[in-house]
Amino acid sequence: MTDERITQQRDELLTIGEVSATLKVPVSTLRRWRSAGFGPEGFLLGKHLRFRRSVVDRFVADREAANQ
Repeated sequence: MTDERITQQRDELLTIGEVSATLKVPVSTLRRWRSAGFGPEGFLLGKHLRFRRSVVDRFVADREAANQ
C-alpha cells in the first residue's frame, strides 16, 4: 500500500456515530464535548457534522500523552 493511499484512508470523513463507535463513548458525550470546546474537532459539511479520521486519531494520541 502506498503512503498516499494510507493518508487517504486516514483522512476519511467520519460521522458522529462512527466517531462514537471508534472512541466507545455515547454520541451525547461527543455533542457535550463539542459544545464545551473539547474532543476531536469536527466541521459541518452542509448540515452534516463530519470528523477527519486523522483528527480523531490525533485527539486520542494527545489524550494518551497527557495521561502519562
